[in-house]
Formats: sequence, structure tokens, C-alpha cells
Amino acid sequence: MALIQTPFVSAEEIDSLCTYEKIIDNQRQVFKNFFLNEAVMGPRAILAQNENAQFSYIARASKEGPTIVKFGTVVPSNSNRNIPVVQTMVSVIDAQTGSVKLFLDGESVTKWRTVSASMAAASELSNQVKRIAVVGLGHQGQAHLRAAQSIFHPEKIYGVSNVDIDIDFGFDVEVTKDISVIGNCDLVFLCTNSIEPVINMNLSPGTTCISIGSFAPNRHEVSAPVLALADKVFGDDAKTISEQSGSVVMALGLADRKWSEVESIGALYAGKTSGRDNKDQVIYYFSVGLGIQDAALAEFILKNRKF
Repeated sequence: MALIQTPFVSAEEIDSLCTYEKIIDNQRQVFKNFFLNEAVMGPRAILAQNENAQFSYIARASKEGPTIVKFGTVVPSNSNRNIPVVQTMVSVIDAQTGSVKLFLDGESVTKWRTVSASMAAASELSNQVKRIAVVGLGHQGQAHLRAAQSIFHPEKIYGVSNVDIDIDFGFDVEVTKDISVIGNCDLVFLCTNSIEPVINMNLSPGTTCISIGSFAPNRHEVSAPVLALADKVFGDDAKTISEQSGSVVMALGLADRKWSEVESIGALYAGKTSGRDNKDQVIYYFSVGLGIQDAALAEFILKNRKF
């Protein structure tokens, strides 16, 4: 019996299929589907190992769509080795046969779905965006910076990094180690893997902050006292965020909060809750990354790839 080799879809091929507009719509729709019980997600597993973490999950983006199984690691010290901090693989299981139909380059899938989910949330929750800061300039930070420039066309964009970097982004970016610049920004993206809070100052009225680095109970990009003063807190899924996002878990332990509970972003996309109610609100969105996001991108690739 001849062995059939499962195709591997490279980062280059995934990049050729994706655009910000298409994948932002793709991610917005899957969050809405999940809120309406039309997407399926199994339990998400994370094992912490000092500052490192390993994870896996299983999901479908729609009732009849393919199941994906994703597994990977987060190793912050890889930034010193010039290899990705986050390394993953995604397998796509055929809904009819149960066979593995494709393997997808996990880093590219993670980049596109994470950046696009962040931009979708930022578009819904932000005031007019004139100044943007991206904190953390690893692979995800650089991807967020490029996407934010392309989508919002800000008057000023900062890249905040605690290490010296020399990157030509192709547009004007003020790279600084001074995190206080976020106080002048309308929109802030936190793209670190920090165990200790990087945000210990209250944000200016009207600021929207998108955090992707508080993805596990031991990751805290925003200090609990600062987060407690937010007007609203959204997450990619309220239950998951409340249990697995370190910053949110810590803030939920404080009785004196301006907000009562986390809201799911899918409820906003489905029109079941409001986003920004006035221009002075400080709003946070936390993403830990959900399997449904990878499943939605896998469906998109299956539909648009030429076999």
C-alpha cells in the first residue's frame, strides 16, 4: 500500500493567500459564530515551564467544517537565538474521512489570525486613531506594527522595545525604550511575553489597549490595579480569558473594580453588547488565542488554495 504524503502549506503560500481585509473579516465572523454556538472549541491545555509554556487545542470554526489540532511552544529566550518565540504546527482533519488533509505552517497561521483579530477589535473599540504604540517588537510585535500602519494610517507610530533593534519597516516608526509614550497614544498594542506587568501606569482617557501577551495565568502585561480602573474589558472569550489570562485573573481578585466582568468580543460582533459608549472610556481587549481562530483560517486556506 502506497503511502500518501500529507501536503504542507508553507508560510509563503499562506501569505500569498491572505490579506488584512479578508482575514479580519474571517476572524470577526468566527468570534461571532462561537458566541452563537456555531463554532466548536475543545478544552485548551497549557503547561507552564518556568518562563516557557507548551500548549495544544482542538476546534472547528463551523458545524460542518474541518477540525484542527494545534500544538506549540512559547520560549521567550528564543528572541536571543533569532528563532520565533512562538513555534507551532496546525493539522487540518477532513470532516468526511477523518484523515489529516493538510499541515499548516503554524507561525504564519498564528501571525495572521492574531494580528487580524487584534485589528478587528481595535477597529470596533477605538476612538479616531492618530497615535499608536506597539510594545514589544518581536515577530508578533513587528506584524502588529505593520498591520496597524496599513489599516489606521496614524499620524505617529511608536515601537517600544527594551532591547536595541535595527529594522527598516518601510515607513516612519519612532523606536524607543521609553514606555511612557503610551500616555500620548489613542491605541496601544501589547505584544510581549512578560511575566511581570509592563503597564503600571493608568492610560489616558479614551485609550484602547489590545493585549496578546497575557495568554497564560503566569503572564501579566497589565498590572491588576491599573486594569481594575478600566471602564470595560473584552476578551476573545470571556470564560477563557477569566481563567487563563494572567492580568485578568489577578484583576478579578480585586473587589474594587470599575468593571464587573469580562465581555466576549463575539457578543459585540453579534450586536448583543455595546463597545465604546463614550470617547473618554479606557477599554482593554485581551487575547489568549483560541483554536477557533486557527480553524477559521484553515477553512479559508482550504477554500482558496489551489490543490
